[in-house]
Amino acid sequence: MKKIFLLIALSTIGATAFAQKIVKDEKDAFTGNHIVETSYVSISDGFPCSIRTVNGKCFFLVSFNCGDEVYSMEKGAEFMFKLQDDSIITLSNLEHSIADYWSATIGTLHLSHFVLKTEYLLSDEQIKQLQATPIAIVRFYTTDGYIERNVTTRDAKRIQKLFNLITKPQ
Repeated sequence: MKKIFLLIALSTIGATAFAQKIVKDEKDAFTGNHIVETSYVSISDGFPCSIRTVNGKCFFLVSFNCGDEVYSMEKGAEFMFKLQDDSIITLSNLEHSIADYWSATIGTLHLSHFVLKTEYLLSDEQIKQLQATPIAIVRFYTTDGYIERNVTTRDAKRIQKLFNLITKPQ
């Protein structure tokens, strides 16, 4: 019972910790690149995303909690958004990815799972579509097939806010 209470408490804290904000806005001293990064928000349970811009190029960063499974994605694997107006946006993974093992101990509770991290380049038109129309469903392809998740209205609004953050004047 204590473990269930702890997990609920951690989930609640996690939800408030995932507020939409800019967590990094700096110019790299060595490369001169202007880098802006947002906080992570949930697409759905165990599926956070973030946005990074480098000199105006926009990248969509996605992590997937794989549980006990090890997933991988080939370079060019698709990530698809079905928007609430039934339009589809398709992104391509920028590099081959394989899930990494993650673990943490919180008190007497030990958590562990595999996490697959991927990155996609977004065009200006895709960003405008994602700002204008909420996401309804996401699908991403792994070497084992595809995984699809419904996006709640609340999470869709949070993702839209991320995109609005990166297009405001810095």
